[in-house]
Amino acid sequence: MTVAAQGFKVFTHDLRPPVQGGEPVWDGSLPFELPKVKVDRSDDECGEGWNFTARSQDALRIAGLWPNGRPSRLFAVETPRISVVVRGDKSRASRLVIVREAEATEVEAAIRAFSAVFAPHDEWMALEQIAWREALGRPRCDVAAVEAGLNEALAARNVTWKLRRFESARDARDAWDARAAWAARGAWDAGAAWAARAAWDARAAWDARDALTLGFASRQGWVKHDAMLLTRGLRDAYASGLEIAIPTGPDELGWRMRAEMGLPPRRDK
Repeated sequence: MTVAAQGFKVFTHDLRPPVQGGEPVWDGSLPFELPKVKVDRSDDECGEGWNFTARSQDALRIAGLWPNGRPSRLFAVETPRISVVVRGDKSRASRLVIVREAEATEVEAAIRAFSAVFAPHDEWMALEQIAWREALGRPRCDVAAVEAGLNEALAARNVTWKLRRFESARDARDAWDARAAWAARGAWDAGAAWAARAAWDARAAWDARDALTLGFASRQGWVKHDAMLLTRGLRDAYASGLEIAIPTGPDELGWRMRAEMGLPPRRDK
């Protein structure tokens, strides 16, 4: 049918497609009309075309709150009077105009709307997701606060590791590769290997989704862990500018600040 449709679409923080990735879609100027594309008119829910949703909560649910480790961005969109393919919660069209970016209050309302599925813990889950989005935006640059947060996170997990700060992602990756090779040769004893897997399983234990999953499971009574176990200290570290933290050696947690920040002299511990 031929209609003028309105809806919502999500991009990454740097305006890339949140699911497929690739180059930035546009330069951020608003309003912006996206170029005309071919549209898949099959019954498939996902297909070619400019995809969007009628409801903001569906857009965030499908694309994710932090698909690349940074808060995603929600935009209001509209189509001219053209044929729109509607399949389930998703719509697609050959042309789409990005009208404006959603206000923070609109984003929070959308998070609360899709958090209804977590009842009776829906309000807690909504507030935790909002807090994680804010933290993953890295609003501050405070090296001392990052170190304090990481030490608190280690203590919460009952793991006694030292912190090692890296200046670049390459250095951290090199250290990770060396650690992995050493572990493969059996250099770690069973206790150290277990601690690495159970407490600091590469990036997975640091992921906000894991923290939220554990929190919900704990509040439901499915597990006996502290609901804030994977959040305590870590979220504050991200909010203070932490980019990444990964095991880089026996009893060693390597970490670095977000690359674009001006960094004070390193203070390893």
